[in-house]
Amino acid sequence: MLHYTRIAAYLSLVGPSVILAATISSTPAQTILGIGGSGAWWPHDLFRFPEATRQNLSNLLFSQDGMGLSSYRWNVGAGGVGVSNPVRAPETFYLGPGNYNWSADPQGVYFLTEASKRGVTDLTMFANSAPAPLTSGKTSCGSNFVTGSGDAYGTFLADVVEHFRNAGPNIRFISPINEPDSDFGPVPCGQEGMKVVSTQRAEVVNGLWNALNRKGLATTVGILADESNNLGSASSEYKNWLPQVIDKVAALVHHTYDFPSDASYTSYISSTKATFPNKQTWMSEICCSLGNADGSGRGWSQGYDPTIKNALMFSGLIFQSFIVAGEPHYDFWTLVSNGLGCSPLNNAACVNNPNSNGWNDGLIYYDGAYATNRNFQLYLTKRFWTYKHFGNFIKPGSQRHAITGTGATNNMIAVSTSSKYFVVAMNPTNSATSLTLTFPENVCGVASYRTSASEDFAHLGAATKSGSNWVLPLNAMSLTTYEFNRAAC
Repeated sequence: MLHYTRIAAYLSLVGPSVILAATISSTPAQTILGIGGSGAWWPHDLFRFPEATRQNLSNLLFSQDGMGLSSYRWNVGAGGVGVSNPVRAPETFYLGPGNYNWSADPQGVYFLTEASKRGVTDLTMFANSAPAPLTSGKTSCGSNFVTGSGDAYGTFLADVVEHFRNAGPNIRFISPINEPDSDFGPVPCGQEGMKVVSTQRAEVVNGLWNALNRKGLATTVGILADESNNLGSASSEYKNWLPQVIDKVAALVHHTYDFPSDASYTSYISSTKATFPNKQTWMSEICCSLGNADGSGRGWSQGYDPTIKNALMFSGLIFQSFIVAGEPHYDFWTLVSNGLGCSPLNNAACVNNPNSNGWNDGLIYYDGAYATNRNFQLYLTKRFWTYKHFGNFIKPGSQRHAITGTGATNNMIAVSTSSKYFVVAMNPTNSATSLTLTFPENVCGVASYRTSASEDFAHLGAATKSGSNWVLPLNAMSLTTYEFNRAAC
């Protein structure tokens, strides 16, 4: 009876709790490939910060002491012609066919290099537009892909990848058509963008694949497509282009700005696998939602919310992609943002409180007025701390195991490595719960880490053993990771 006494004593410390029971499957459900986000468009500003701050930011993003991201998406610029916001107008290397300025975009190259230095293995180069001279309007936005320019565009992208792979960063993927259903116009535009109608997309893929093949890179640099804004657009348009190039696409990559229900997401996955059974789908961009911790009320909207409520809502989206959709790869959007919606030098507390003027498009924030007020401070939201759980513990090569039973929810994930199990579990309610978990083998609890309204990745004690099971307390409004060794205590 001793173990039940210990559990009761522990639960009396964390408050009233409902005990739930679940079991971890011995059979892996999928292998994780990467977790990360994009370097658009904050490098333009952050490159102008002091070197110590740039290094600190790189550590916050890419080192294990920070979020430990394993994926980074570098935005290759189209020159910003027609873009009104200079932050969203990255310089292009393109001067003409086969003619490049390799000194362009030192901002983006800096953080690409820092990611590579810190061991980020999943580096993607993505483009919002072809270089302006190759588009229909000779602009970097508000314009269209020109039929017949696929070889020229593909050669540009392949030349850039070859150059930087030779310089050090091992870029493994290219995404040539980000959100191709919009040109983000009219000019002047808020960002780069090029419309590529669905019947043109096979030409883009063929042009890039041919250019990579000529360089001997077609088997080492994968092509990602087509980064549609939402699942509905992706699935309805695949038939117009994908069958022609299915063998040349490494993965089918989409965004989830439709904030799909579980049923909609499952339907997309089922139909895609039925038609293209040998291709994985990846989730590569999401941001900008308010809503509640349990996921209710979420959807595209302006507003800044750095609290645990919003952090748990976005954590629910990560769980959805990994568990409901069974996808192996997840990326947030910009990672770093100036969309605070307030002036921290005028009101230091504003960075910790919601407002309607900012945007939930980042995990780390900076003062957009830094150039005049010299405020180079970085501000961490609760989304940073919850994303750290996924970045630190769900690494490439780790295997997800389904959690089943009456206590299992879609807000918990178990992954294994050769020596560890990690269980990341969210409680988006106002009442404490406790999960009694059965493992398929002998394990030993090591530690736990919790993020809540009052805690930022707090390092806590191990789970408590009860007979052959383990008890994992889940505090109200929290995300907790439990670490286990794959060996008996």
